[in-house]
Amino acid sequence: MSSTPYHQQHLQVNGGHSLYVAQYGKPDGAPCVVLHGGPGSGCQPSMLAWFDLSAQRVVLFDQRGAGKSLPQGELVNNDSHRLVADIESVRKALGIPRWSVVGGSWGATLALLYAGQHSAHIDRLILRGSFLASAREMHWFFQGLQAMVPVAWDALTAGWSAHQKQHVLPTLCQLLLQGDAGAAHDAARRWSRYEDSIMGVMGGTAMTAPASDEPVSARTLGKYRLQAHYLSQGCFTTERQLFRMARQLRRVPTIIVHGSHDLVCPPENALRLHRFMPHAQLRWVMKGSHTPSDPLIAQALKEAVAQWRSRDQGGS
Repeated sequence: MSSTPYHQQHLQVNGGHSLYVAQYGKPDGAPCVVLHGGPGSGCQPSMLAWFDLSAQRVVLFDQRGAGKSLPQGELVNNDSHRLVADIESVRKALGIPRWSVVGGSWGATLALLYAGQHSAHIDRLILRGSFLASAREMHWFFQGLQAMVPVAWDALTAGWSAHQKQHVLPTLCQLLLQGDAGAAHDAARRWSRYEDSIMGVMGGTAMTAPASDEPVSARTLGKYRLQAHYLSQGCFTTERQLFRMARQLRRVPTIIVHGSHDLVCPPENALRLHRFMPHAQLRWVMKGSHTPSDPLIAQALKEAVAQWRSRDQGGS
Protein backbone atom coordinates (compact mmCIF):
# COMPACT_ATOMS: atom_id res chain seq x y z
CA MET A 1 0.00 0.00 0.00
CA SER A 2 1.10 3.56 -0.72
CA SER A 3 2.41 5.83 2.01
CA THR A 4 0.47 8.65 0.31
CA PRO A 5 -2.55 9.65 2.41
CA TYR A 6 -5.90 8.67 0.96
CA HIS A 7 -7.38 11.67 2.78
CA GLN A 8 -5.91 14.79 4.37
CA GLN A 9 -7.41 17.93 5.83
CA HIS A 10 -6.99 20.81 8.24
CA LEU A 11 -9.41 20.37 11.12
CA GLN A 12 -10.47 23.56 12.88
CA VAL A 13 -10.40 23.30 16.68
CA ASN A 14 -10.98 25.89 19.37
CA GLY A 15 -8.60 28.70 20.22
CA GLY A 16 -7.78 29.57 16.61
CA HIS A 17 -5.85 26.38 15.80
CA SER A 18 -6.11 24.16 12.72
CA LEU A 19 -4.78 20.59 12.92
CA TYR A 20 -3.24 18.82 9.96
CA VAL A 21 -4.79 15.33 9.81
CA ALA A 22 -3.84 12.60 7.32
CA GLN A 23 -5.24 9.10 6.88
CA TYR A 24 -3.40 6.16 5.35
CA GLY A 25 -3.99 2.52 4.51
CA LYS A 26 -7.37 0.82 4.30
CA PRO A 27 -10.33 3.15 4.92
CA ASP A 28 -12.43 0.38 6.49
CA GLY A 29 -9.49 -1.25 8.28
CA ALA A 30 -8.86 -1.37 12.01
CA PRO A 31 -8.20 2.27 12.98
CA CYS A 32 -5.15 3.49 14.88
CA VAL A 33 -3.90 6.97 15.76
CA VAL A 34 -0.24 7.86 16.33
CA LEU A 35 0.64 10.59 18.83
CA HIS A 36 3.98 12.18 18.00
CA GLY A 37 6.67 13.28 20.41
CA GLY A 38 8.11 16.65 21.19
CA PRO A 39 6.14 18.62 22.16
CA GLY A 40 6.24 20.24 18.78
CA SER A 41 7.96 17.62 16.61
CA GLY A 42 5.13 16.63 14.26
CA CYS A 43 4.38 13.29 12.63
CA GLN A 44 6.76 11.57 10.22
CA PRO A 45 5.92 9.24 7.29
CA SER A 46 8.34 6.68 8.80
CA MET A 47 5.70 5.98 11.45
CA LEU A 48 3.69 4.16 8.79
CA ALA A 49 6.32 1.40 8.62
CA TRP A 50 5.00 -0.06 11.89
CA PHE A 51 1.65 -0.92 10.31
CA ASP A 52 0.13 -3.18 7.66
CA LEU A 53 -1.44 -0.54 5.44
CA SER A 54 -3.25 -3.21 3.42
CA ALA A 55 -5.37 -3.99 6.48
CA GLN A 56 -5.16 -1.03 8.87
CA ARG A 57 -6.39 2.55 8.86
CA VAL A 58 -3.70 4.82 10.30
CA VAL A 59 -4.34 8.39 11.40
CA LEU A 60 -1.42 10.80 11.74
CA PHE A 61 -1.99 14.33 12.91
CA ASP A 62 0.22 17.22 13.98
CA GLN A 63 -0.52 18.67 17.40
CA ARG A 64 -1.23 22.36 17.92
CA GLY A 65 1.54 24.51 16.50
CA ALA A 66 3.53 21.49 15.26
CA GLY A 67 4.34 20.16 11.82
CA LYS A 68 1.79 21.31 9.24
CA SER A 69 -0.75 22.48 11.80
CA LEU A 70 -1.54 26.19 11.86
CA PRO A 71 -0.55 28.70 13.10
CA GLN A 72 2.92 27.17 13.10
CA GLY A 73 4.62 27.40 16.49
CA GLU A 74 1.64 29.13 18.14
CA LEU A 75 1.78 29.05 21.96
CA VAL A 76 -1.54 30.72 22.76
CA ASN A 77 -4.32 28.25 23.67
CA ASN A 78 -1.77 25.47 23.56
CA ASP A 79 -1.57 23.12 26.56
CA SER A 80 -1.95 19.44 27.42
CA HIS A 81 -5.64 19.69 28.23
CA ARG A 82 -6.42 21.15 24.82
CA LEU A 83 -4.25 18.54 23.10
CA VAL A 84 -6.25 15.76 24.78
CA ALA A 85 -9.49 17.40 23.64
CA ASP A 86 -8.03 17.66 20.13
CA ILE A 87 -7.42 13.91 19.95
CA GLU A 88 -11.06 13.30 20.75
CA SER A 89 -12.09 15.95 18.19
CA VAL A 90 -10.10 14.11 15.51
CA ARG A 91 -11.75 10.79 16.41
CA LYS A 92 -15.24 12.28 16.22
CA ALA A 93 -14.53 14.19 13.01
CA LEU A 94 -13.38 10.99 11.31
CA GLY A 95 -16.37 9.01 12.57
CA ILE A 96 -14.28 6.41 14.38
CA PRO A 97 -16.13 4.70 17.27
CA ARG A 98 -13.02 3.10 18.78
CA TRP A 99 -9.35 3.09 17.86
CA SER A 100 -5.96 1.94 19.06
CA VAL A 101 -3.42 4.50 20.20
CA VAL A 102 0.37 4.50 19.72
CA GLY A 103 2.34 7.19 21.53
CA GLY A 104 6.08 7.68 21.86
CA SER A 105 7.99 9.84 24.35
CA TRP A 106 5.83 12.98 24.77
CA GLY A 107 3.23 11.11 22.68
CA ALA A 108 3.14 8.42 25.38
CA THR A 109 2.40 11.15 27.95
CA LEU A 110 -0.50 12.35 25.83
CA ALA A 111 -1.69 8.78 25.25
CA LEU A 112 -1.96 8.23 29.01
CA LEU A 113 -3.79 11.53 29.54
CA TYR A 114 -6.16 10.79 26.67
CA ALA A 115 -6.78 7.16 27.59
CA GLY A 116 -7.45 8.04 31.21
CA GLN A 117 -10.31 10.29 30.10
CA HIS A 118 -11.60 8.43 27.06
CA SER A 119 -10.91 4.73 27.69
CA ALA A 120 -14.36 3.78 26.31
CA HIS A 121 -13.10 4.70 22.84
CA ILE A 122 -9.76 2.87 23.02
CA ASP A 123 -9.07 -0.70 21.93
CA ARG A 124 -5.35 -0.89 22.76
CA LEU A 125 -2.33 1.19 23.74
CA ILE A 126 1.34 1.05 22.78
CA LEU A 127 3.60 3.34 24.83
CA ARG A 128 7.15 3.75 23.52
CA GLY A 129 9.99 5.41 25.45
CA SER A 130 7.54 6.86 27.97
CA PHE A 131 8.04 10.39 29.27
CA LEU A 132 6.41 11.08 32.65
CA ALA A 133 6.68 14.88 32.70
CA SER A 134 8.61 14.94 35.97
CA ALA A 135 11.20 17.38 37.29
CA ARG A 136 13.41 14.31 37.78
CA GLU A 137 13.50 13.64 34.01
CA MET A 138 14.05 17.26 33.07
CA HIS A 139 16.96 17.53 35.50
CA TRP A 140 18.40 14.31 34.08
CA PHE A 141 18.21 15.50 30.48
CA PHE A 142 19.60 18.98 30.98
CA GLN A 143 21.95 18.46 33.95
CA GLY A 144 22.58 14.78 34.69
CA LEU A 145 23.45 13.88 31.11
CA GLN A 146 26.51 16.09 31.35
CA ALA A 147 28.35 13.04 32.67
CA MET A 148 27.29 10.95 29.64
CA VAL A 149 27.69 13.51 26.85
CA PRO A 150 30.26 16.01 28.17
CA VAL A 151 31.27 17.40 24.77
CA ALA A 152 27.67 18.05 23.74
CA TRP A 153 26.83 19.59 27.12
CA ASP A 154 29.83 21.89 26.93
CA ALA A 155 28.68 23.05 23.48
CA LEU A 156 25.14 23.56 24.78
CA THR A 157 26.31 25.84 27.60
CA ALA A 158 29.31 27.49 25.92
CA GLY A 159 29.77 31.10 27.05
CA TRP A 160 27.16 30.87 29.78
CA SER A 161 27.64 31.96 33.37
CA ALA A 162 27.98 29.45 36.21
CA HIS A 163 24.42 30.24 37.26
CA GLN A 164 23.07 29.55 33.77
CA LYS A 165 24.96 26.26 33.60
CA GLN A 166 23.34 25.21 36.86
CA HIS A 167 19.89 26.05 35.47
CA VAL A 168 20.04 24.97 31.83
CA LEU A 169 16.33 24.45 31.17
CA PRO A 170 15.19 27.74 32.75
CA THR A 171 17.91 29.55 30.80
CA LEU A 172 16.83 28.03 27.49
CA CYS A 173 13.17 28.75 28.23
CA GLN A 174 13.90 32.37 29.08
CA LEU A 175 15.90 32.87 25.89
CA LEU A 176 13.29 31.19 23.70
CA LEU A 177 10.20 32.76 25.24
CA GLN A 178 11.41 36.14 26.50
CA GLY A 179 14.59 36.90 24.58
CA ASP A 180 14.98 38.81 21.34
CA ALA A 181 14.99 37.06 17.96
CA GLY A 182 18.75 36.50 17.98
CA ALA A 183 18.74 35.01 21.47
CA ALA A 184 15.80 32.74 20.61
CA HIS A 185 17.49 31.46 17.44
CA ASP A 186 20.72 30.81 19.33
CA ALA A 187 18.89 28.89 22.06
CA ALA A 188 16.99 26.80 19.51
CA ARG A 189 20.24 26.02 17.69
CA ARG A 190 21.97 24.99 20.93
CA TRP A 191 19.05 22.78 22.03
CA SER A 192 18.73 21.18 18.60
CA ARG A 193 22.44 20.38 18.36
CA TYR A 194 22.43 18.99 21.90
CA GLU A 195 19.56 16.62 21.05
CA ASP A 196 21.23 15.60 17.80
CA SER A 197 24.43 14.78 19.70
CA ILE A 198 22.58 12.64 22.24
CA MET A 199 20.84 10.75 19.47
CA GLY A 200 24.22 10.27 17.81
CA VAL A 201 25.82 8.91 20.97
CA MET A 202 22.96 6.43 21.40
CA GLY A 203 23.52 5.40 17.79
CA GLY A 204 27.25 4.88 18.30
CA THR A 205 28.53 8.15 16.83
CA ALA A 206 31.72 9.63 18.23
CA MET A 207 31.35 12.39 20.83
CA THR A 208 32.30 15.43 18.78
CA ALA A 209 31.24 19.02 19.30
CA PRO A 210 28.11 19.83 17.23
CA ALA A 211 28.12 22.59 14.63
CA SER A 212 26.75 25.81 16.08
CA ASP A 213 26.84 28.38 13.29
CA GLU A 214 24.08 27.09 11.00
CA PRO A 215 20.80 29.06 10.98
CA VAL A 216 17.68 27.33 12.25
CA SER A 217 14.48 27.18 10.22
CA ALA A 218 11.23 28.77 11.31
CA ARG A 219 9.83 25.30 11.97
CA THR A 220 12.80 24.35 14.17
CA LEU A 221 12.49 27.59 16.11
CA GLY A 222 8.78 26.94 16.55
CA LYS A 223 9.45 23.40 17.74
CA TYR A 224 11.82 24.49 20.50
CA ARG A 225 9.66 27.42 21.54
CA LEU A 226 6.82 24.91 21.94
CA GLN A 227 9.05 22.62 23.98
CA ALA A 228 10.13 25.52 26.15
CA HIS A 229 6.48 26.54 26.62
CA TYR A 230 5.50 23.06 27.76
CA LEU A 231 8.55 22.16 29.84
CA SER A 232 8.54 25.51 31.64
CA GLN A 233 5.01 24.65 32.80
CA GLY A 234 5.73 21.05 33.78
CA CYS A 235 3.85 20.01 30.64
CA PHE A 236 0.62 21.10 32.34
CA THR A 237 0.40 17.78 34.20
CA THR A 238 2.23 15.80 36.88
CA GLU A 239 3.74 12.36 37.21
CA ARG A 240 1.14 11.62 39.89
CA GLN A 241 -1.70 12.48 37.52
CA LEU A 242 -0.23 10.21 34.85
CA PHE A 243 -0.02 7.35 37.33
CA ARG A 244 -3.66 7.93 38.30
CA MET A 245 -4.61 7.69 34.64
CA ALA A 246 -2.53 4.52 34.21
CA ARG A 247 -4.25 2.88 37.18
CA GLN A 248 -7.64 3.41 35.53
CA LEU A 249 -6.66 1.50 32.37
CA ARG A 250 -6.80 -2.06 33.70
CA ARG A 251 -9.22 -3.07 30.95
CA VAL A 252 -7.21 -1.52 28.11
CA PRO A 253 -4.65 -3.97 26.66
CA THR A 254 -1.30 -2.17 26.78
CA ILE A 255 2.25 -2.79 25.59
CA ILE A 256 5.10 -0.72 27.04
CA VAL A 257 8.18 -0.64 24.78
CA HIS A 258 11.39 0.85 26.17
CA GLY A 259 15.02 0.75 25.09
CA SER A 260 17.57 -0.40 27.64
CA HIS A 261 19.97 2.29 26.38
CA ASP A 262 17.49 5.18 26.26
CA LEU A 263 19.37 8.29 27.41
CA VAL A 264 16.44 10.66 26.85
CA CYS A 265 13.68 8.97 28.86
CA PRO A 266 15.45 6.78 31.44
CA PRO A 267 14.50 3.08 31.51
CA GLU A 268 13.32 3.51 35.10
CA ASN A 269 10.30 5.31 33.60
CA ALA A 270 9.03 2.02 32.21
CA LEU A 271 9.33 0.31 35.59
CA ARG A 272 7.63 3.19 37.41
CA LEU A 273 4.78 3.17 34.93
CA HIS A 274 4.41 -0.60 34.96
CA ARG A 275 3.81 -0.57 38.73
CA PHE A 276 0.58 1.32 38.09
CA MET A 277 -0.50 -0.82 35.13
CA PRO A 278 0.74 -4.34 35.95
CA HIS A 279 -1.59 -5.77 33.32
CA ALA A 280 0.58 -4.18 30.59
CA GLN A 281 3.24 -6.16 28.74
CA LEU A 282 6.61 -4.56 29.45
CA ARG A 283 8.97 -5.21 26.54
CA TRP A 284 12.60 -4.24 26.97
CA VAL A 285 14.48 -3.58 23.77
CA MET A 286 18.01 -4.64 24.63
CA LYS A 287 20.52 -2.04 23.38
CA GLY A 288 17.58 -0.06 22.06
CA SER A 289 17.76 3.74 22.30
CA HIS A 290 15.04 6.39 22.31
CA THR A 291 14.26 7.32 18.75
CA PRO A 292 11.85 5.18 16.70
CA SER A 293 14.33 5.47 13.82
CA ASP A 294 16.51 3.07 15.82
CA PRO A 295 16.03 -0.24 13.93
CA LEU A 296 15.69 -2.14 17.22
CA ILE A 297 12.92 0.15 18.46
CA ALA A 298 11.20 0.19 15.06
CA GLN A 299 11.19 -3.62 14.98
CA ALA A 300 9.73 -3.79 18.48
CA LEU A 301 6.94 -1.44 17.44
CA LYS A 302 6.22 -3.48 14.32
CA GLU A 303 6.03 -6.64 16.42
CA ALA A 304 3.69 -5.02 18.92
CA VAL A 305 1.35 -3.84 16.15
CA ALA A 306 1.56 -7.27 14.45
CA GLN A 307 0.44 -8.86 17.72
CA TRP A 308 -2.68 -6.69 17.57
CA ARG A 309 -3.32 -7.83 14.02
CA SER A 310 -2.90 -11.48 14.96
CA ARG A 311 -5.40 -11.21 17.79
CA ASP A 312 -7.88 -9.31 15.61
CA GLN A 313 -7.69 -12.15 13.10
CA GLY A 314 -8.18 -14.80 15.77
CA GLY A 315 -4.54 -15.79 16.20
CA SER A 316 -2.87 -16.77 19.46
